[in-house]
Amino acid sequence: MTRRLSPAAMTLALCLSASAWGQWSTDPQHNSAVANVAGASQVQPQITARADGHWWISWFALHPQGTPPLGYGVYLQRLGPDGKEQFVHQGIEVAKLGLRSTEDYGLATDAQGNALLAYQDDRLPAAPTAITASKLDSSGNLLWNSMTAYFGHSPRVAVLPDGQSMVGWTVDANALRLRKLDALGQPVWRTPRGQPLDYILFEPNVSYQLADLQATPDGSVIFSFVRGNGTFGTRQLYANKMSPGGQLLWGPGHARIFEGGSLQQGNFPRFVADGVGGAVFAWYSVAPQLQVFAQHVLANGQLAFPPDGVPVSTDLRQARVGPSVSYQPGTGETTVFWTELDSAATQSQRAVYAQKLDARGVRQWGEGGRALQPLAAQGITDLRSAPVAGGTLAFWVQSGAQPSIQGIKLDAAGAPLCAQFAVSTRPADKSRLTSGVAPSGQALLAWQEPGATQGSAIYTQAVRADCTLGGQ
Repeated sequence: MTRRLSPAAMTLALCLSASAWGQWSTDPQHNSAVANVAGASQVQPQITARADGHWWISWFALHPQGTPPLGYGVYLQRLGPDGKEQFVHQGIEVAKLGLRSTEDYGLATDAQGNALLAYQDDRLPAAPTAITASKLDSSGNLLWNSMTAYFGHSPRVAVLPDGQSMVGWTVDANALRLRKLDALGQPVWRTPRGQPLDYILFEPNVSYQLADLQATPDGSVIFSFVRGNGTFGTRQLYANKMSPGGQLLWGPGHARIFEGGSLQQGNFPRFVADGVGGAVFAWYSVAPQLQVFAQHVLANGQLAFPPDGVPVSTDLRQARVGPSVSYQPGTGETTVFWTELDSAATQSQRAVYAQKLDARGVRQWGEGGRALQPLAAQGITDLRSAPVAGGTLAFWVQSGAQPSIQGIKLDAAGAPLCAQFAVSTRPADKSRLTSGVAPSGQALLAWQEPGATQGSAIYTQAVRADCTLGGQ
């Protein structure tokens, strides 16, 4: 016999579905599931903090039991400071797509707390995979979609102080496109006939691939990209700054972040804005050696550190990869965390190291950096860090017999303000860790885990400024 719910009961069920889920745990063995549809593949979480202490979290999901087109759709959830879900559990579907694979994408929030997403889209007949930007309000209502008619990959999005936004993406790995949108999602730059006009960057016989894109306080945007010389050639890191009117402020030759070797294929380093119109970078090279470097580009495009960056360690017996960088505007200091390897040849043992650089790039924590966790036969990946009151928070995925997410907080001298602590000890592998910090100092982490039977799920955990788990 089928039972039907009365309208009142249905209303109550919907209210419960939007409010009963969530509330962050204080136990690392019991993290909050944001997307855990059984058998579905829920991947690539991204998070961004709103000014009011709420959070946006987005992801892709492929639901085999769904209706066609059966592809990775774009999903969104808003979380309160206490972790309670503001929409129905499993989030709201922003875009129903037929894509059978995923790429990187962009998520940002504006001054009004709206969410802005940029992602690859297969719903336009003019292009098999175009780029779409979508803005949604605090209630999850779609305010607008802005679709391009060009084939594109791995978009980024930045919200400008005046409510406009910039979307950037890679075209066939050969060129970059930047499109400025007004507050209603309409292209700002247009041809004399009124057609959308994108800023295109390319160079004959080389490839450009967008790495990151962020706004500056004066309404400009800084973007970085990987410049490649053929399939097996060197991969260099460049950046530039674009004014509100579309001029390249760091010159036609760009800021040359790294030309003294090669990045790894498929690696696109992110950067952090310094708050005054410049940017701080950290990356690792694979040639001439496995080494981590950092660089600070000032607002005028000048390099604060020596050309090609400062190596975080001078120890050539060991090697290092996978850095995460944070910046302290008050002191002009840069802190870099990375995965240390016993050697480039064996890579059988891994550790977590850190180094602080002063405003000129001089190493402050010794020539080899500071070991936070010693070398051992373990996996160390997905390092994430952020400046907080009194110091720097860092998190990483630790794999092995007992997979976990670990955290630590260092003071200005590199001493632990909080001893190493566990964020998640759920007995499952973890990947694609992402993190953010709210204005209150609360940190939020999101990551991907294998599903109970198949597929994958998205989990979150909040960390207070004192390194304890839970909401505000």
